[in-house]
Parts: sequence; structure tokens; C-alpha cells
Amino acid sequence: MRGTWIILLIMVAAGTGMYFWFSRKPKAASHDTIVFKNTPDSIISKMKVYLADDPKEVMHLDSVWMQSDSTPLKQVLNGVSEDTMNKAWSNLTLFLAYGNHSFYDLELKKPDPKVSYTINLEIEPQNGDTLMLTGTVIPDKGDGFQFKSPMMKIYSRFVVTYNYKLPEPPADSTSIKGHDPNKTITILKN
Repeated sequence: MRGTWIILLIMVAAGTGMYFWFSRKPKAASHDTIVFKNTPDSIISKMKVYLADDPKEVMHLDSVWMQSDSTPLKQVLNGVSEDTMNKAWSNLTLFLAYGNHSFYDLELKKPDPKVSYTINLEIEPQNGDTLMLTGTVIPDKGDGFQFKSPMMKIYSRFVVTYNYKLPEPPADSTSIKGHDPNKTITILKN
């Protein structure tokens, strides 16, 4: 009878240990990662990635990216295929620029700043001079998403305005109600 109790206690201790071992959470990465995959080196060498923290307007003035207060955007990638960035953000816009030819802005919202993201990007040349961007954003917890879009032409001077982040205009009973675009690109100089 005594042997049965010893075996039972050993089984309970082993079960408790297995429960805590398999229910532990993996340690979160201390950074987010941006990776270019399946992209020719000739394209990667001309790619630059800039960060804007919750911008209302971003200007491109003769190859310089800046916010509306003339603060230059932080550059995280410059001609390399992989790099990391701080993961402590909630609203971020990535500006991917291919030389002075094309750009793409990717708005990201992170519900929890403790979650790490891996951003996989692939750029393929299409017919003519169009570049197609395919990407996957994968968080370490939860579901990710995919996107695919052509990159836009870079003009020498232009402004990207995120209309939904601007204050609401005053109410006007005579105005025509319609859908306002989320983003407006104003070309200042061709």
C-alpha cells in the first residue's frame, strides 16, 4: 500500500512539472525585424526604409524625407537585406523608397507594443518600370497579414497627407457630403 502512494505522489509531481514546463510562454524578441526576401541584389542595394511615428503629413523634398515639422524621418535600412528596429511603438508608417524612382508607404498599428513583428518584403520588377511590392507582417502572437501593391512614382517634391488623422472640418450645412480619401498625395514639383 505504501508503494502505491509513493507512485501516486511521483506521478502528481511529474504531471505538475510537465504542466508548468509546457505552459510557459516563449520569451519575446526585443526588436522588430524587416527582411527583404526573393529580391534581386540590384534592387536591395537601392532600397531605403524610413520610419515615421504616427505622421499626419510626410514630405519628400529633393530626396529628403521629413515630417511636416521638418524633422527628418529615421532611416532603418539602407541597401541591406535585413535589419531590426525598436518594437516599442503603436502607430508607425514605413516608407520604402527605391532610389528616386518609386516609393510605398505602409501604415502599421500595433495593439500591444510588447509584441514583436517580422516584416517580410519582396520586390519584383514588372513590365516597364513598375515595381511590385509583396509583403507579410507576422507578429509573434496572433495572426499576421499579407499585402501586394505596386510602388508609386517618386516626384522631386510632394506631400503625403493622412486625412483621417487631421482634425474634423467645421460643419457646413451647404457642403456636399461624400467620402473623403484616407490619404492625399500633393505633387509640388514634377
